[in-house]
This record gives sequence, C-alpha cells and structure tokens, in this order.
Amino acid sequence: MTGSTSTFDDAAAHFYSSLDVGITIHDAETGDICYANEYAEEIYGYSKEDLNRSQLVDINPGAISQSEFGKRLRAAANGHSQQFEWRIRRPSGEIIWTEMRLSELTIDDQLYVIAAIRDISDHKMDLRYLRLLNRIVTHNFRNKLQIIQGSFSQINIQTNDQVFNGIRRAIAELVDLTNWITAITSLNKQKQTKKINIRQLLVNTVKTYKKEYPEINWEVECENVFIMGNKSLRRAFDELIDNAVRHNSHEDLDIIVSASENMADQQIDIKIIDTGDPIPDVEAQPLIHGYDPDPLADAEQVGLWEAQTIIDTHQGMLTLEENNPELKMLKISLPLADPQ
Repeated sequence: MTGSTSTFDDAAAHFYSSLDVGITIHDAETGDICYANEYAEEIYGYSKEDLNRSQLVDINPGAISQSEFGKRLRAAANGHSQQFEWRIRRPSGEIIWTEMRLSELTIDDQLYVIAAIRDISDHKMDLRYLRLLNRIVTHNFRNKLQIIQGSFSQINIQTNDQVFNGIRRAIAELVDLTNWITAITSLNKQKQTKKINIRQLLVNTVKTYKKEYPEINWEVECENVFIMGNKSLRRAFDELIDNAVRHNSHEDLDIIVSASENMADQQIDIKIIDTGDPIPDVEAQPLIHGYDPDPLADAEQVGLWEAQTIIDTHQGMLTLEENNPELKMLKISLPLADPQ
C-alpha cells in the first residue's frame, strides 16, 4: 500500500497474498486500490496500477456504473457489507463472471473497504446448463407429450391420417429434443479448442443458407480474424442466422453478417442484422440488458438462449442492439486469439 497506508502490516499482506481469492483494499472515499494481491491481479488480468488508471467499472461490460459502484463502496465503509456479481473484460478480451464482496476495514485508524473477488464463471455456466435443461424438460417435453396424449384420445373417435400424422410429427419433435439435450449437455465437455478463422466460418455458414434461401438478400462483410474455439460455435451462428430466416417473411428481407477486430478491447465483434420483425420481448430483454435470464417462461423457442450459452462458454458476450427501428442487430463479442 502507498502514502498514508505505508504502515500496512507485512504479515497481513503475506496472508492476503497466500489466499486463493482475489483481495483488493480500496480508499473509502475515492475507491482507488491501495493494495491488490497477486490472485486479484490474475483474476482481472491487470496490475493494481492499471486497474487504478482504468477504474474497475471501465472493464465491466455495462452492468454497474461508476456512481453505483461508489455507492456500494460507501455503504460498505459505513458497515453495510455488499455482495454482487458482475462481468469483467480482461485485457485478452475474455469476459468472465466474478463475485465481489465489500466490507469495511480499519488500519491505523484509517477507514478502507476490502473486496474479496472470486471467478465464478464455471459456476455460472453450470447453473445455465441446469436451467436450460430444466426449461427443455418442464416446458418443451411437457407440451409435446400433451399433443401425443390428446391425439391418442381421438383415435377411437376419429381414426384418420391427419391424427396419425400429428402423432408422428410430435414423436419426431421429441426425438429431435432428445438429440438437442445431448448436444447441450456436451457443450460443457468440449474443452479442447483450436484457432478458428471467423471469416471462413461465417462465409461458409451464409453460403449454406444462401443456397437454400436465394430469395433473401445476403451480405457478408468479414475480415480475416481468429479466435480460439470449438465446433459448437458453428451451431451458435447457425441458430442466430436461422432465427432471422425462420421468423421473418423472405420478401425484401436483408440479412447482413459482419466481423471485425476491436483492438481496443482485444475482441472480435460479429454483427448479424436483419430487416425483419423484432425478436419477441421475452427473449430480447436478457440480450439487450446483458443479464442471465430466468428460463424463458413464455417463449416457445430456446435457440437464442442456446446460442448465448455457447458464446458464454467461449468467454464472450451476445447482446441485442437496436440501431434503428427497422434493423435489429445481434452482436457477438469474442476474445481475439493470440497471433502466435
């Protein structure tokens, strides 16, 4: 620690540095970081000096403002401990979930705020998988089974091809759902990654859709940019593009896909824009505001949530931005791959 805090006890500093949790000590008035253990610097990816220059909220993608963080610090300094979760962007472009706990701390009659920080990305992903599977089982399976049950109840009264075709369709959809569950549960097991050329991936994906839907106006604007990822990324982009195809009239429909480097944040920004109808509000709100949604209780489709889960797995972020009333823009931010 510096300045008036030079009397900070070496034994205490040694204790904090030995913890498997990030520890930062803040000036209660300014919020400046007076001390940071090595684990905190490892979690953030910044040194204490760099964190002070940028301020913590500058590396947090939009969840908490500087004034809100200041209020939390002052509340903690007044004896009201704070606990909250937020996402931070590392210098590498990776976005991770962290939990922060703020408490008052007095050293040599000087009041500070001590923050304990944990990387909870794995916990958040496990929770997302659990809630996603719960959504599938309790909503989608139930609805399809009810269709089957209702169809079978009509067999004795109305035995015809229409009833049996309905049963066959429902059964086929149940089989697709079981395959989908297998794919989702496998996401958490796909740890091996390789360098992926995003331009090549997006061009090939659009080419497949353009061949099937030539009546749509397609446009691809992609740089040669690379990330570390696995094959599930193709599934995410498939779902995002397919969402625009399936939910809009194809007459005069434009779909624009672009990818470019964002060197300031060490990320790749991928945008999927269409001129169709807005995404339903229940699905759009979590993407617009960046929060982790409850299991989309009123939504029939879970594809956007699946795509969001895959992007989160790659330490990125999926958001929905409205760049004008006609165009809806899905934005995916992913960390740039090491050029080596």
